[in-house]
Amino acid sequence: MQQGIIAIINHKGGVGKTTTTLNLGKALSLCGKKTLIIDIDPQANLSQSIGIEEPEMHIYQAMLENRALPISKLDKNFDIIPADLDLSEAEVKLQNDVNGYFKLRNAIKSIKEQYDFVLIDCPPSLGILTTNALIAATHILIVVQSEYLAVKGLQTILRLVESVRENLNPDLEVAGMLITQLNKTVFRQNIAETLRGIYQGKVFQSIVRQNISLAEASSVGQDIFTYNNKSAGAEDYMSLAKEILS
Repeated sequence: MQQGIIAIINHKGGVGKTTTTLNLGKALSLCGKKTLIIDIDPQANLSQSIGIEEPEMHIYQAMLENRALPISKLDKNFDIIPADLDLSEAEVKLQNDVNGYFKLRNAIKSIKEQYDFVLIDCPPSLGILTTNALIAATHILIVVQSEYLAVKGLQTILRLVESVRENLNPDLEVAGMLITQLNKTVFRQNIAETLRGIYQGKVFQSIVRQNISLAEASSVGQDIFTYNNKSAGAEDYMSLAKEILS
């Protein structure tokens, strides 16, 4: 894949969606791909993890007030559209709008050709904001923590993706599943192998290991490459970027 709009999803929190959006985005930009990351999570964790607190303009205004997209430059080839807690009000307003499911697609239509990749950090739910992302996207990337309950919920996600593909976005494809927070315990290794066995050909070879540097980078408002480009986290996300590009 050399370009695309990728929705990064899982309805379970704490699996690494935000970490993946930020650091995969930065890795793609380091590979020479102009990349935009979009925060559509009302918790605004992506925005906060890069040091953006209470932005004056954010994705809410673009989706619900038809304002221009508030694009902020993070680094060479790397931009962000932040979110704010105001987005928590969006669910009800979108559901009461006949075009509520298409707001994100319409908002980014005018700028998507400016980027090789657009990555969308979705909330930990399968509600209307996540559906907006699936309708706007060309691909989805499912982030899966290597534990039993995270794996168990995958069929729910895949059913939603299939429904969106059949009814609203026939071009939507599954880019792959990314296993995160993997460690050397036999249990977690077995979960990863089980996942590969069930979803053959849909699981990335690249994995994201448990790595304290990823949490440290987020706590100081940096991506992993800025914080520590020699860390296991930087190595893993660069490996994922190269796998996607190949």
